[in-house]
Amino acid sequence: MSVFRACKNFIGLEEAVNAMAQEESDQEYDVVILPPDPAIVTDEEEGDDALQLSDLPREVSGILEVMRRRHDSTEWEDSDDESLANKRSRQDSRDLVPKWRQFMPSYSTSYQLPDNTCSSRKSQVINQLQGFSPVEIFEKIFDDEIYAMIIRNTLLYAGQKNRHDIEIDQDDMRRFLGVLILSGYHKLPRERQYWSYDEDLGISLVTNSISRNRFLDIKRNLHLVDNSLASASQDKMFKVRPLCDMLMQKFSQFGVFHEDISIDESMIKYYGHHSSKQFIRGKPIRFCYKNWVAASSDGYCYSFDLYCGKTAESSKAPLGTRVVKSLLNKMPTIPEEHTVYFDNFFTSCDLLRDLKESGYKATGTIRDNRTKKCPLRPVNIMKKSARAEFDYKFDINNELLLVRWKDNSVCTIGTNFDTIELIGKVNRWCSQNRQKVDVSIPRLFLNYNKGMGSVDEMDGSISLYRVSIRGKKWWWAIFTYLLDMSISNAWRLHTLVGSECLDQLAFRRHIARNYLQLRNCKKSIP
Repeated sequence: MSVFRACKNFIGLEEAVNAMAQEESDQEYDVVILPPDPAIVTDEEEGDDALQLSDLPREVSGILEVMRRRHDSTEWEDSDDESLANKRSRQDSRDLVPKWRQFMPSYSTSYQLPDNTCSSRKSQVINQLQGFSPVEIFEKIFDDEIYAMIIRNTLLYAGQKNRHDIEIDQDDMRRFLGVLILSGYHKLPRERQYWSYDEDLGISLVTNSISRNRFLDIKRNLHLVDNSLASASQDKMFKVRPLCDMLMQKFSQFGVFHEDISIDESMIKYYGHHSSKQFIRGKPIRFCYKNWVAASSDGYCYSFDLYCGKTAESSKAPLGTRVVKSLLNKMPTIPEEHTVYFDNFFTSCDLLRDLKESGYKATGTIRDNRTKKCPLRPVNIMKKSARAEFDYKFDINNELLLVRWKDNSVCTIGTNFDTIELIGKVNRWCSQNRQKVDVSIPRLFLNYNKGMGSVDEMDGSISLYRVSIRGKKWWWAIFTYLLDMSISNAWRLHTLVGSECLDQLAFRRHIARNYLQLRNCKKSIP
């Protein structure tokens, strides 16, 4: 090991000499002139080889490195060495070995809500949207900026395909979307049958609004991005990325006005060919695009991220951890205001600890192989226990609580803020007594059941009246999904604001009829 260590780097020799002259100690220093980077072209300076302090060049090529012995004062410690030591100390403090004890949880962090809490933001949303019609609320999300983007790229694509005779304005695009929205609750086997003259097929509201050829022309040329930019992008969702980014801004324009946030996956049904398509065995939708979603407890989507498969970026963090952090970073949240819930795909002790350090309260079901060797009662033994029995351990180093509870099956939950008490009650069917009985349940399980499941709520509202008109473009299913999700969010805002709110079917019908009744000055025969 060398007796010298690097102290500081200087650009000029005079600067280095002045710095050494200011030191009070008589310590000997070594000055090393490092050559410049070979890739950097510099002007060379010529000087006398017998260089004296009275005749110094203003600058030198490359960098000066001043070194001194280790036993001297620590005032000139190398910045790189210091940062490495700090990194190691921080890493040691973060990676504390879990110390599991049979203690009731005691958390050092106290969560104090700021003045501008979720309830005040919710009141602002209600005041801002008070008296708005369903169309006006929907167009707070799907607004003129989005329509202009779609029309601009659609006309650009039509021009690239030498279809210069097509003209589209915002009313044309609204009528086009009106047909798509109507197809969600008024399904016909084929899209052309909406313009049929047969009494049992044709819909006069559609035929009087937009011609069949006009609808098909818009659908054929519909685009959301400039295709000429595709070569510069490695994004597999390049075709829909502009719309995704704009919608996330619209979803969060009011801030995050719910305390509980749930993170889960949402499936977009698709049977065509694409490298991002997933096959998930045992799911209701097996062939699909996967969409990561962060939603409120009532199903309002705040942020989402279309899954494109494994990326080239190397990261040691598990996929679930990266997804949770990415979705939360896209939301304009004040961490101390919110509680985050997720299932066992995402949960790990490291994630719970990281979220705690960021200020988020978090709870999630956790797999047995991610419990950091927590000495909970084994699952196979818990299965033989009586219903409502539970076991718990608290990590006093990282302040994490794990609880394993026996219900119909054994479930384990981890949390960085919640507790076991007060014990609640849930109603369960008892096969022995042939009746429902009250079963004890730890508090964190009750809170988890209350806060989790919002993404399923959103999926349910989308699936009820999903756009039924299909397309040949691989991204068509994503486009119609985003349209349905925008309507679902608008309906959630409507129910939040209105005292006499419409159900989702009436809300969609109101938008579809309003769009299809827009005056069409360019009507043509189908």
